[in-house]
Amino acid sequence: MLTAQKVIKEIYLLPIKEREKVARHIIEFGIKGAHHDLPEILDMKTWQDEIATKPFNLKQASEYLGVSSVTLRRWVKKGRVLAYKVGRAYTFDVKKLKEFKKSHVAKEFAK
Repeated sequence: MLTAQKVIKEIYLLPIKEREKVARHIIEFGIKGAHHDLPEILDMKTWQDEIATKPFNLKQASEYLGVSSVTLRRWVKKGRVLAYKVGRAYTFDVKKLKEFKKSHVAKEFAK
């Protein structure tokens, strides 16, 4: 019997380009059943909302925004980006980062 664990193991054995194709397909289309009338196994909207409820750390946030950790820290200190700091660690609300990224990209295209 084919299991998720076996499928995942097989995916890791694929060349990197093939793994990227699998990942891109899952991200873009979800996992659909063999027939078009079967329900979608992975509801992308729910999955994305679930990811957005977990805060990003500094590294994840800087990768998401496409800037260095140093730049992101500077933006936080200037008040450009909202972050929560517990001890020395920053956490970022994913939905707020998404809003910032959309507005930031819009400003860049307007130039």
